[in-house]
Amino acid sequence: MTRLHVLNAPGTLTFDEPALLDRLAAAGGLEVTVSRDLATLADDIGDARILYTNTKTDLGALSAAAPHLEWVQIISAGVETLLPTLPEGLDLTNASGVHAEKGAEFVLASVLLLNYRIPAFQEKQRRHDWAPDFVRPLRGKRALVLGSGAIGGEAIRLLAGRGMEVIAVNRSGRPAEGAAATVTLGGFDKWLPGASVLVSALPATPETVGMVDPRRLGLLPQGAGVVSVGRAAVFDHGALCEALRSGHLGGAVLDVFPQEPMPADDPTWDVPGVVVTPHCSVDDNKGYLDRCTDIFLQNLEARRAGRPMPTRVDPAAGY
Repeated sequence: MTRLHVLNAPGTLTFDEPALLDRLAAAGGLEVTVSRDLATLADDIGDARILYTNTKTDLGALSAAAPHLEWVQIISAGVETLLPTLPEGLDLTNASGVHAEKGAEFVLASVLLLNYRIPAFQEKQRRHDWAPDFVRPLRGKRALVLGSGAIGGEAIRLLAGRGMEVIAVNRSGRPAEGAAATVTLGGFDKWLPGASVLVSALPATPETVGMVDPRRLGLLPQGAGVVSVGRAAVFDHGALCEALRSGHLGGAVLDVFPQEPMPADDPTWDVPGVVVTPHCSVDDNKGYLDRCTDIFLQNLEARRAGRPMPTRVDPAAGY
C-alpha cells in the first residue's frame, strides 16, 4: 500500500471528501489520510509518499519535514509560486488541461464583447450618450493568441470556428490546431499591427514575464482589444493601462492582476475600457475538482506503469 495524504483546507475550492475517498479507494493500493489545516500539514502528513492538495505551500519546508514525500499533486495549473522552493527529487504535477472548456468559452465571450465595443457602450451609457457604432462580425479579423496549451489551444479552435484568422504563439513554434500560422515567443511582432485582439493564456516564466511591453503594445493597431487569462506578469501592466487611457487600445478584459485581490484603491478599476473579472474566468465550483481528480488518477496510473506523468512540471521550463 502507498501512503497518500489529502490536504482539504477550507477555501473557495474544497473536496467533497466522501466522493473523493470513494474514487481513491476504487483506484486501489492506497492508504489515505486526510487533514484540513495547512498550518499543521507538516505534522499531519506523516510518512506519506504522495500529497494531493487543494492549496499551495512551501514545498522545500514540507519536504524537509516529510522526508518520505516523493510527489505532490496540486489543483491549479500555475506553479510559479511553488518552483522557488521545489526541492530536487520531488515530483510536482499540476492540473494542466482542467481549465480548457470554461477558459476558452470565456476568451470567446471576451473577444465578442470587445469586438462589439461593449465597454465603450457602457461608458457612453453612463454619459447618456446615444452614439451608434456599426462594427463588423469576427469573421476575417485577426486574433493573436499567446499560448496554445489547454486554454489557448481550445480558444484558438473556438475563434477559428467563428471565422477569425488566428495566429498562435508558443514556445516551440509547433503548429496549433485551427491556427492560420504558429510562431515562437520571439517571432510574433510582425503579426501585431494587423491584430484586432491580443489574447494571453501564457504562464509566468522567465521567457514570458514582461514580454508584452510598451513597444509591443504600441505595435497593435488603434482600437485593438486585449484579453488576459494567463498570468498578469506577461504584460507591463502600467503600459497596458496607459494604452487604454490614451485611447490607443479599444478595451481589455482582464482576469489576472499584479496584486490579487486587487486593492479597492488600485487605479486599474477606473481605467476606461477595462472589464475586471476577479480571477474567476477558468474555475468553477461544481465539476472543477472532479476534473482535477481525473488528472491525479491519470498521473497515478502512469506512475504505477513506469510512464511519465502527463502533467509533471518541468522546473526548467516553468510549467
